[in-house]
Amino acid sequence: MKPCALSTIVVTALLSTACVSAERAAEQAPAHAAAGEHWVSLERSTAEGVFAEKCGMCHRANGMGTFILGRRLAADDVWLENRSDLQTDFVRQVVRNGFGLMFPMSRGEVSDDQLETIAAYLAEGE
Repeated sequence: MKPCALSTIVVTALLSTACVSAERAAEQAPAHAAAGEHWVSLERSTAEGVFAEKCGMCHRANGMGTFILGRRLAADDVWLENRSDLQTDFVRQVVRNGFGLMFPMSRGEVSDDQLETIAAYLAEGE
């Protein structure tokens, strides 16, 4: 097989896998993500807006954290916003210290006030 043909097969396989993962994420997305709402358009003064701005790039549609959590937890619902087992102290610890492949976030990236808002948002009903 020619190297060019092999490259084409590998790229096609990778794209197919990415499409299946994106379709799975879209099926499980919270209502705001399923409706196609882009995270930047959210009001930054709301708890959801702060989460979307600071965490959405990894923990919303097509984010690496969404897929990794799904594999690690073998969960059907991979969205942090839909989980009922998160506690504010745990969220604070993970954000400041990192966890698994998630890097720690400094106060320059997420202020203490923003972190409190995010932790309370994710731990609703705690």
